Amino acid sequence: NELAFFAVGMYGKSLPKQNGAPLRQVIPWKYGFKGAKSIVKIEFVESRPATFWNTLVPNEYAFEANVNPNVPHPRWSQATERVLSEGASWSWEKIPTLPYNGYGEYVASLYS
Repeated sequence: NELAFFAVGMYGKSLPKQNGAPLRQVIPWKYGFKGAKSIVKIEFVESRPATFWNTLVPNEYAFEANVNPNVPHPRWSQATERVLSEGASWSWEKIPTLPYNGYGEYVASLYS
């Protein structure tokens, strides 16, 4: 997908460990959720491997997690999100979450 990329730095400097050095996967429609951090090896496999969180709590962290606002997380709703702005966090405007976090035109086919 043309939206996903790997980051090796930020703000003109090498990526620090706390931000996922040496290589971090950036997936804009996931808002940092499920992006691989501190990548040191890439393997191409025939089928999707089990992941840490999906194995630990599969009903909360399926591959499709965090892309359909109509499917609530078992512990919270994904139907709305807050628009970050100045002011107190309790005053941030809530808006409906768009499918695929607004990137449906580019990524919906990845989940079909």
